[in-house]
Amino acid sequence: MRISGIIAVAFAVLSTTSAAWTAEALPKLVGQDYGKARAALLRQEWRPVALPDADSCMAGDKRCAGRPEMYVCAGTGLGQCVFVWRRKAVVIDVMTEGEERPVVRHVRPRKD
Repeated sequence: MRISGIIAVAFAVLSTTSAAWTAEALPKLVGQDYGKARAALLRQEWRPVALPDADSCMAGDKRCAGRPEMYVCAGTGLGQCVFVWRRKAVVIDVMTEGEERPVVRHVRPRKD
């Protein structure tokens, strides 16, 4: 329940963010397979962020295995995950859906 609740709150809060961000400041990843989006982020000098309060990746979960940027992944429902990235002073959440082939659904500036 904790994971689903965190993801639901993250989607709700981040979808209503009214920060002074332009679309150009955020990477355009929506609709991409997360593996490809991850490679694109690394090429664009974004770096994975391992947060101290992040959930642990469950054994055998391909969505987050080997991905230190995973903050949380739901074990049920739409298979949503939140991954955290940084480039200079900008920190973003990349939210995905899908268990077999996670696809980027949202990219939002992270609010602490």
